[in-house]
Amino acid sequence: MEHTKLNKFVAGFVFLATLIAYILTMADTVVFWDVGEFISAAYLLQVPHPPGSPLFLLVGKVIGMVPFYQDPAVRIHFISALSSALTALFLYLSLVKLIILWRPRTDDMWNKISLYTSAAVGAFSLSFSTTFWFNAVEAEVYGISMLFVGLVTWLSLRWNERADSPTHQRYIFLIAYLIGLSLGVHLLALLVIFPFLIIVFFRRYEFSIRNYFIFGAIAVGIFAIVYPGIVKMLPNLLDGEYSIGGGPESKSIFWTMIPIAAIITAIYGVWYSIKNKKEILNIASLSFLLIILGYSTYTMVIIRANSNTPMNENDPSTLKKLVSYLNREQYGDSPIMKRRHSQEPQHQGIYTNYKSDTDYFMRYQMYEMFGRYFLWQYAGREGDFQGAEVNWKQLWGIPLFFGLFGIVYHWKKDRKMWWVFFNFFLLMGFIMAIYFNMQNPQPRERDYFFVGAFFVFSIWIGIGTIGFIDTIRDAMKSDQLKKYLSMAALSFAVVFVPINMAYTNFKVSDRSGDYVAWDYSYNLLQSCEPDAILFTNGDNDTFPLWYLQDVEGVRRDIRIVNLSLVNTSWYISQLKHQEPHGAKKVAISLTDQEIEQIGPMQWEPREMTIPVPAEVMKEYAQFSDKPKQPQMKNDTAAKAGEVRFVLPNTMSFPQAGGQVIKAIRAQDIMAYDIIRSNNWVRPIYMAVTSTPDSKIGLDRFFRMDGLAMKLIPYAAPSDEGVIDPKILSANLLNEPAEPNLNFQRGYRYRGLQDTMVHYDENVTRLAMNYRNAFMRLALYYINTTHENANAVATLDSMMVKLPIAVLPMDYRVEFDITNFYYFAGAKERYEVMTKNLESRLLDIVSKPVLEPFANQYHPYYMLYTMYQNRGRIDKAIEILDRIGATYATTQGLPQWVEMQKAQMQAQLALSGAGKKDSITKK
Repeated sequence: MEHTKLNKFVAGFVFLATLIAYILTMADTVVFWDVGEFISAAYLLQVPHPPGSPLFLLVGKVIGMVPFYQDPAVRIHFISALSSALTALFLYLSLVKLIILWRPRTDDMWNKISLYTSAAVGAFSLSFSTTFWFNAVEAEVYGISMLFVGLVTWLSLRWNERADSPTHQRYIFLIAYLIGLSLGVHLLALLVIFPFLIIVFFRRYEFSIRNYFIFGAIAVGIFAIVYPGIVKMLPNLLDGEYSIGGGPESKSIFWTMIPIAAIITAIYGVWYSIKNKKEILNIASLSFLLIILGYSTYTMVIIRANSNTPMNENDPSTLKKLVSYLNREQYGDSPIMKRRHSQEPQHQGIYTNYKSDTDYFMRYQMYEMFGRYFLWQYAGREGDFQGAEVNWKQLWGIPLFFGLFGIVYHWKKDRKMWWVFFNFFLLMGFIMAIYFNMQNPQPRERDYFFVGAFFVFSIWIGIGTIGFIDTIRDAMKSDQLKKYLSMAALSFAVVFVPINMAYTNFKVSDRSGDYVAWDYSYNLLQSCEPDAILFTNGDNDTFPLWYLQDVEGVRRDIRIVNLSLVNTSWYISQLKHQEPHGAKKVAISLTDQEIEQIGPMQWEPREMTIPVPAEVMKEYAQFSDKPKQPQMKNDTAAKAGEVRFVLPNTMSFPQAGGQVIKAIRAQDIMAYDIIRSNNWVRPIYMAVTSTPDSKIGLDRFFRMDGLAMKLIPYAAPSDEGVIDPKILSANLLNEPAEPNLNFQRGYRYRGLQDTMVHYDENVTRLAMNYRNAFMRLALYYINTTHENANAVATLDSMMVKLPIAVLPMDYRVEFDITNFYYFAGAKERYEVMTKNLESRLLDIVSKPVLEPFANQYHPYYMLYTMYQNRGRIDKAIEILDRIGATYATTQGLPQWVEMQKAQMQAQLALSGAGKKDSITKK
């Protein structure tokens, strides 16, 4: 087969194999994080979080209208799958072009096999890398953004081949337009400007240090014209307001005329350059116009912001607001030089773990936030949990070896192109890590920021593969050895790079069968009564809810109040004035002017009141006098028609001299105002995922109804809170066959019993909210109504709906559940569960380092309790001896051990030697 046909065949294979893998592992519906937000925004052409992604939304809208999948979310997921598969295709094609620059194609069959297989190895090393694969199976912007990176890279190399052709400009113009379009997806693709310009330099100009620095300055200038010039300054100037040198903004028609004049000048430049055959002027002028044309997708943001869509983040309805939106002012500024710059308490505490800014920069920002992610791709990942380290036993570092070998080999064979891609790698990796200046901790892993660097390294893996093979061939004198060893080396690369990467990463990348985000959001919405106000905390209890309301029409009567966004004036204003999907406005007493000025307020903790109408007191009277529910007696109940509570400070600012300024956030002010202004007209709920300080001191006034807590006018006597067993059991146990768009009690648990579905740490953690609800209900039956049969049935239902085999739980939670069975009299179930738990605990106590013996959740104490409950007195005494030996120096503990041993020995003497233990002989 001739080269062209074989190249096309392998390219097609790379694309189709990658696409099939992504389709097989693609999410079946909405998933967590930003995905729900992006799908909702695309479905209704809304305005997502800054700085927006209008082109992605337009593409999503069009694709979402084609019913090739029943679920609208899957249609938009497919954009990422297709884009990522195309990126792998362009990486393959780019690799072929790079390799033949120093290794000309011949008709020799081995030349063909080694060339195209090596390029495929490099492409597949990106396809099956953990981060790229994860991005490819959900509706996120990184898949299509990387398509722009891959396409522009290939076009740059294509231009390099045809730079002497009279039509070479067409590639430059296409690149310029693609860069403009990419601005409507993500700014990542902008960085491709630099490697392209370096290729232009090496192709057109004689290399010298002087020429390189001059051209480098020109490249920086070109980049600055695009960003921040076109991206930020253009809309700012068009608005007629501009600030020079950080000073106050001045309003003038002069500013508006600057971008208009620039565009007119560029149009004239195109005409003049064509007429007078000025090639460089023609390229510069037309490229400038094409970038602006591509960037024009952002006009959609202003248009849709003025349409009062349900999601309208930052309300960029004017050019001035659009500039704020593009500048991401909502998230604040991050300085470049100072590494430990945050004043947030959670960051300040962690800073003390580092000796200096340099130490913080190297250990956290360079290694943990880039180096660790890089090694995940090519050495292996410890697990899909936050803070996972590198696991060299997965990939054995073989892809890393080929990549490093490729860097060296590329340097030897083609130093100019090596320099292009070395700069490319630095920009997409280390320089981005420096620019982001990420603070510790982050709410999630940020490996997806650096997929551009992984793209470049996969190019070197392909080069390293063919370089390794050619090095072996060159070292062998025997033709027979050359043949066999070359084939062995190529086979080794194929098996231990793409095949092993696909095998290793398949399960953790497989999102098929995962309905947790959909069901969790549905269950959270159905926890609320009609026309409720629901306070949510973060991305994962907000964005999927938006998806259900906007796209699938579920519970549109509920107004969701995100406690993070309610710190902003634009969001508060929308809550007060808008009625998305016909839902009622949120009652807010603040005037529009007060809303615009809202922010943190100095505050000393003080008692606050919320009036309660008499009819509301009567409605909830059951919680004060119900005889079978003593924990609901109103020891601190609303008196004289009002709820009294202490609103604490939620912010502290240490000052010189040991003084501390206390304050509350805008969200605290608004939570109180909304609750008070509502006047108990609409039910108010708070998601159970909300942080304790989000409850503004009303903790005991929330009734736990499952995944949401309802505000009631009576306080619980303890921090455990109160429940309504009828409501809670209806939510947990009445699983509907089909979802209901309107209010209907009953949770869905699809896929949570399927051992073939992979769930990450985030899902496992959220599953604990279900378990907590089941356990609260079971505890109510045990302690309050003494209905042990109902308690056992509740626990059994929990174990069926949320099996440990699928959703592992912490050993301390498992210990609590076993105790619930014990207290409910289910001794057989207790025996079965303790068999599983005992082996876990014995494994923990066998480790050389143990936590202090501080409470009943110490593994030794759990073992002691389990043996005692099962009547295994001999084993209980053995555990007491081990406690005494391990913690001999703990104050008071030896005496406690001796006292317990005396009691156990007395029981042992009464009962005989005790039956043989059925669980362990350790």
